[in-house]
Amino acid sequence: MTTSLRSLVKRVLPQWALRALRRVPGVSRPPQSVHRFTFPHAPAARVASSFGFSVAAGNLLEQLGEKYAPTRRKHNYLPYYWMHLRDVHLGVRNVLEIGVQSDRSIRMWEEFFPNATIHGIDIDSACRAFEGGRRRIHIGDQGDVPFLERVVRAAGAPFDIVIDDGSHVVEHQLRTFEYLFPQISDHGIYVMEDTGSVVGDYNQVVVNSLKALVDDAMYWPPGFELAKWPQLSRFPAGSSWAARNIIGVAFYRWIVFVMRGHNPEDNPYLVRDP
Repeated sequence: MTTSLRSLVKRVLPQWALRALRRVPGVSRPPQSVHRFTFPHAPAARVASSFGFSVAAGNLLEQLGEKYAPTRRKHNYLPYYWMHLRDVHLGVRNVLEIGVQSDRSIRMWEEFFPNATIHGIDIDSACRAFEGGRRRIHIGDQGDVPFLERVVRAAGAPFDIVIDDGSHVVEHQLRTFEYLFPQISDHGIYVMEDTGSVVGDYNQVVVNSLKALVDDAMYWPPGFELAKWPQLSRFPAGSSWAARNIIGVAFYRWIVFVMRGHNPEDNPYLVRDP
C-alpha cells in the first residue's frame, strides 16, 4: 500500500475497521493464531436430518414477505430476521430502514412491528410518497453524518432496530454503522444487508471489520483469573465501549446482525459486587 493511499484509508475508515483491514488478503498484517478447519472426516454426501431448516415455514414474517414481496425475500433474509426478531417485535417502538426505494419493505415492517414508528431513509425525494400511517420518510445521504444526526433527533427516541439496505458502498456501510450503532437502544439490533462480494466488496472489508467486533463480544480483562469468572460481573475501567456494549454478532450469507447489550451484566447468574 502506498503512503498516499494509506493516508487516505486512515482518514476514511475508523480504527476498528483499520484493524480488520489488516486481515484482508494482500494487505500486510502481523501473524494471526487462527486454526483453519479442514474437516478431514466430513462425509462424502450429506445425511438427511429428521427436521428441516431451523426456521419453520409459515411464520408471520414469511407470510408478510409473501404479502409485500420486498427484495430481501429473494435473498432468503427473512428466516434470519424471524430468528432474531420474533420475540421482540411487539415491544419494538422505533425502527430505521436505510434504503426505501418502494413501499414494499416499510409496509411489511409496519405490520410486523405493530407498536413501532417505521423511519425510512432514501436519497430519492420521490420516496416521500410512501409516508403515512406509522411510516416516516427522511430524504438524504446515509454517508452524511450530519444528516444522520438530524434523523436521530427527528425520531425523538433511540432506534430499537436499524436495517442498512442502502447504498451498499463500503465507506457508507462503515460510517453509518460507526455513527448509528451507539445511538440504538441498549438492547437494540443493527442489521447490515448485502455485505461482501455480492456488492463488489471482494476483499471483504466490511465483513472483516464486523468480524473484529467478535473480539469485543468475547473480551476478557487482561490478568483476570479464569477461576473467578463468576465474579466477573463488571469490566474494569479502561475496557472499550465496544467490549461493554456488543454482546453478539451473527453472520449469515450476505447479512450480519450485531446485538447491543450490557457485557457482562446481562448474565443474571454472575456474582454481583456487594
